[in-house]
Amino acid sequence: MQLDDRDHEQIVADLATRYEGQFTREEVEAAVRRSRAHLEPNATIPDFLPVFVRRFARDELVHLAEERGLDPHGLHDVLFVCNGNAGRSQMAAAFANQLGAGRVRAWSAGINPMGQVLPDVVEAMREVGIDLAESYPKPVTGSATRAAETIVAIGVPPEQLPEQGAHLVEWDIAPVIGQGPETTRATRDDIRARVEELVEAISPSAPWTTTP
Repeated sequence: MQLDDRDHEQIVADLATRYEGQFTREEVEAAVRRSRAHLEPNATIPDFLPVFVRRFARDELVHLAEERGLDPHGLHDVLFVCNGNAGRSQMAAAFANQLGAGRVRAWSAGINPMGQVLPDVVEAMREVGIDLAESYPKPVTGSATRAAETIVAIGVPPEQLPEQGAHLVEWDIAPVIGQGPETTRATRDDIRARVEELVEAISPSAPWTTTP
C-alpha cells in the first residue's frame, strides 16, 4: 500500500510550515520519505496511512531537533522498545507520558513492528483511562535511539537496537500476544509499577546520567 502523491505533498507542506526555521523543506521531505518507507509495507487501512505517516515523520523531526540541541522543552526523552510495538512498549510509553507529564517525554518502537496494536492491549489501557485506539506500531530507528536519553529494552536483546548510546534499562517482561485479557491486565499493572519507578528515577530531582 502506498501513500497518494497529494497526501505526500500535503504532509510535507504542513510539516515544513510547522518547523520553518528549524528544518529545510528538503529535510522535511526526507523525513516524510523515511516515514513512508517504514510504514507502507505493513499498512493495512488506507484511510489511516496518511495520519500515521504524518505522525512518524513529525516524530523523526522531533528526534532530529533533540540531536541538534534545538528542542527547547528540556524533557528527558525515553524510548521503550519491544519486539512488535503492539503491546508492552505501547503501554509503557503511554504510562510514562501520563505519569511523567512535565518531566519526561516517551516514545515506543519495535524491532519487528506488527500491523496494529493488540485489541486486548487497547481494551486493557482503556480500562485505566488511556486511549490507544489511534496508536500504531512503529519501527525503531537510529534517530530515535540517538535522541533518547534513556532506552528501555523490553524482552529484546540490546544489541538489536541501532546506535544506542543512552542509559540502557532492560525489563524481562513476556509478550502478551495471544495471552488473553487477564494476562494482559497483569502485564499492564506490572508495567505501570515499573514506569512509576522509572519516572521517579529520571525526574529533575534525581536525574540519571547518560552513558558516554
